[in-house]
Parts: sequence; structure tokens; C-alpha cells
Amino acid sequence: MSRSHHLCTLAASAAVAVVALSACSGGSSGGASTRAGSAALDSAPRAAASAADAGGAKSNGAVNSTAGITSTAARIVPVTRSIVYKGSITVRVQDLTDAVNRAEALATGSGGLVAQEQTTEDPRHRGYGQASLTLRVPPADFGHTLDALGDLGRELDRSRSAEDVTTQVADVESRVRSAQASVARVRILLSRATTIGEVVRIESELSQRESDLESLQAQQKALAGLTDLATVAVTFVTPEHHVAPVYPVHHRELGFVAGLNGGWDAFAAAVTVALTGLGAVTPFVLVVTLLGFPAVMLLRRRRRAGASALAGGDTGP
Repeated sequence: MSRSHHLCTLAASAAVAVVALSACSGGSSGGASTRAGSAALDSAPRAAASAADAGGAKSNGAVNSTAGITSTAARIVPVTRSIVYKGSITVRVQDLTDAVNRAEALATGSGGLVAQEQTTEDPRHRGYGQASLTLRVPPADFGHTLDALGDLGRELDRSRSAEDVTTQVADVESRVRSAQASVARVRILLSRATTIGEVVRIESELSQRESDLESLQAQQKALAGLTDLATVAVTFVTPEHHVAPVYPVHHRELGFVAGLNGGWDAFAAAVTVALTGLGAVTPFVLVVTLLGFPAVMLLRRRRRAGASALAGGDTGP
């Protein structure tokens, strides 16, 4: 009896122990779950805050980016102007050749060129004359070139001008691009033509548009040449050279030969005068002869007829 009671007591103790272990296990699991839930709840606001911060940062970044774009669009970008510089200067120099050589060196030394040159020198007086040159120099050296040319001698006059052709250059460039696109389209149409009539018609149109394009390109090139280099027209003159006029001196010759030459010259002059007078009178003589000869003949006939009438009257009864 006592043994069975002891077994029952052990069984009850084991059941109590099992129940206690189950309760402890459940408590531990519940605590872990509670802590996990608490951690999730705690992390949710932090995640939301982080998301909000990230969103704010992203929004701020977008605002800053937008602000950057706005500021870039609002910034005034300097436009490259196309300016045509022209100038002219007249300088009186002592040595014409030296002045011309120095002007040429001045143009080529600045990266320019001599577009035209004409020198006229007095053949009777060496070193006197005039020289005209057309220099093309970079626009940055335009004013310096005029000053340097004036320093070659005594400056007599100077003029300069600057013309803004930016709008004209932009217009020509736009028209060139449009003409190029037009030519490309016509060439595509030509490649798709299937009949001879279409080919002839499209080729005629293509030729006209290519001609227009070449004309625009020539204008573009001319404008580029005017804006890339400034034009300076320089004239060099030498001091005026006054020389007393020289008249020919005729020495009088004497002697028989001189007299014979003089007489022959006088005879030739007299004959020349006579022939000149005869030539002037000849037309009148011819007219008078042609008109007067018939009149004279008619007058003679009338006189003879009158004389015959008178003679017949005297012999009658």
C-alpha cells in the first residue's frame, strides 16, 4: 500500500513538473513574442521617421536641383558677337620702300596678310611717289595696327568703323542649315523615283536647291572672312617735290645748210597751205561747174536762135 502510494506521489510530482516546465516555456515564448512586438513597434516610428527624412532629403535634393536648373536658365550667357572692323589711314613718310616693308611685316607678324598692294613712284625723282596697301589683321590687333602705321611717319588722316553683323551671320547660318536639309530630302526623293519623268523633274529641283545652297555658303564664307580679320587700308605718300619747270632751249643754226633747211621748211609750209586752200575750194568749183555748164550752153543756144531770127528778118521782102 505504501509502495503504490509512493508511486502515485512520484507520478503526481512528475506531472506537476511537466506542467511547470510547460508554463515556463510558454512564458518565455510569450516574453520573446512580446519583446519582438515591442521592438517592431519601436522600430516602426524610427522607420517612418527615416522614410520621412529620406523623403525630405529627396525633396530637398529635388528643390535644390530645380533651383540649380532655374539659376542656370536665369543666368545670362554672353553671346559671341560678329563684328566687322574697317579702318583707313594716310601717312607721309620719308622712305616709301621702307614704309611699305615695315607695314607688310606688321601685318604678317600679327598673323594677318597683305591683301592688296600698289606702289607708284615718280620716274624722274627716285624715292618720291605713293603706295596703297590693304592689310588684313586679327580684330584684337586692329587698334594697335593703326597706331603702329601712324608711327611710321606723319599721320595725315585716320578713320575707323565697327559694324555688328551678328544677326546677319545667324540668319545665313540658319538658311544654310535649312537648305542642306532641303537638298537631303530632294536626294531621298530622287533615290525613290521610278520613272524618267520623275527623275528629270526631281533632278531639276535638286539642281536649283543646290545652287541656292552654294550661294548661301558663299555668303557665309564672305561674312566669316570679314569677321575673322579686320581690314586696314593704308596710304603712304612722300613729301611734295617742287622742281622748276624745264623748257626746251632751241639753238639757232647758221650757214648755207641751215638756210637751205629753213627755205625748204618754208616752201613745204607754203605748199601745204596752198594745197589746203585748193582742197577747201575744190567742192565749190565742182558744184559751180556742174550747174553752170548746162546754163551756159542753154544761154548760147538762145543767143544763136535770136541771131538766126534777126538774120531771117533782114533778108525778107
